[in-house]
Amino acid sequence: MNMSKSRDILKSLLLGILMLLNVGVFAQVDKLDRARQLLQAKDADNAILAIDSVILHPDTKNDYIAWTTRAFIYFEKYKRSERLKLNSSLRDTVVSSLKKSMKLKPDADYTTNNKKLITTIASGYYNLAKTLLQDSMDEIRSLRAYNKFKEIYLLGEPGANLVTKDIEYNLAVGSIYSDIFINDNTNLKAQNTAKVALLKVLELQPENPTAKINMGLMYYNQAVNLSKSAALDIDITQVEIIQENIVKLAKQAEQFILPVYKADNKNAKAVHALYYIYRMLLETKKMEEFQIKCKELGINLD
Repeated sequence: MNMSKSRDILKSLLLGILMLLNVGVFAQVDKLDRARQLLQAKDADNAILAIDSVILHPDTKNDYIAWTTRAFIYFEKYKRSERLKLNSSLRDTVVSSLKKSMKLKPDADYTTNNKKLITTIASGYYNLAKTLLQDSMDEIRSLRAYNKFKEIYLLGEPGANLVTKDIEYNLAVGSIYSDIFINDNTNLKAQNTAKVALLKVLELQPENPTAKINMGLMYYNQAVNLSKSAALDIDITQVEIIQENIVKLAKQAEQFILPVYKADNKNAKAVHALYYIYRMLLETKKMEEFQIKCKELGINLD
């Protein structure tokens, strides 16, 4: 066999191999197009079968278009069946697909689409955190959802400042659980949950009036509870100690609420609370001063 004929044979073999490879690639492109059509038709189940084949194939496993498409397909199914679940395998697949797409350095359009879906998933976690807190009173699972919100949000906006959201969320926790404690002074779990959340708010925003008032009211109600328990089962030898603790708690309440009043002397909650605090402390002059202020603001006193 001469050299010329050998080269012709080699060329034919290489061309055949390339054609086979192209057929494989074209087949995956067809599947990708099919998956996108099924997504538009909202046929998520069949779209999943098609797209999962595409992302597993060696020729298309590193195609960011395929991974973004997969994220949107799984999202279509997730929003129908697992949107209210804290633990969702469908949501996890959406997130992992978006992460893979972003690592493959998508173009501007696909980057924008990825970030929009990331924001949507993050918002879902935030709404779930609020629902678990307000409707289910499940602060542990609510906090898990909130932490997932922050984790996912930062995928789309690395370095974003979430302090405002931290304040908003912890203030909601603190307000809900301080109200529970105020209505039931024996609920120490609610008291602790509220304190942790409110102190977090004050760490981030030291002058937050709502956090200060709620902290003050919890100390005041601790004093009220101590006073009631002492009246029911008084031990004469313990009277002085009990009185000292009541005064200490009332003073702690004052330390939180008085600055709110000084910053805004029309704050009805602060004025109302300070009246009762000074009444408890037997500081008659201050009590009468805030009694007048309560009347000016239309606050009814018992």
